Amino acid sequence: MDMRRTRWIVLLLSLAFLVGSSLPAAADRIPSKADDPSAMRATNLARVSDVTARVEVAQALAAHGLTPLEVEDRLGRLSDEDLSRLAANLEQVQTAGRVPEYIWILLGIFLAVSILAMIF
Repeated sequence: MDMRRTRWIVLLLSLAFLVGSSLPAAADRIPSKADDPSAMRATNLARVSDVTARVEVAQALAAHGLTPLEVEDRLGRLSDEDLSRLAANLEQVQTAGRVPEYIWILLGIFLAVSILAMIF
């Protein structure tokens, strides 16, 4: 009876080990030092200011009635979170709202195919 009980214990422990080892481990990043919010804000503000200083962007903002001083003032009033989001998504901002020519060509082809599909 002892041998049978020992086998069951070994079997159960082996099964528990196999099931336990297959579970995913979770870990979070532990920062080595606390992030300085003012340094992050200054970095984000510098990135966004560099983009707004470009000629095309400045012209587009001026077309909407914003002077460079007003743009800087409005950027300074953004919250840290909004400024961080804007700095992270700068590549998605279209400069001067110009649509590339290939988009117009693709749109024309799509419309032509749609019209032909409706006719036939």
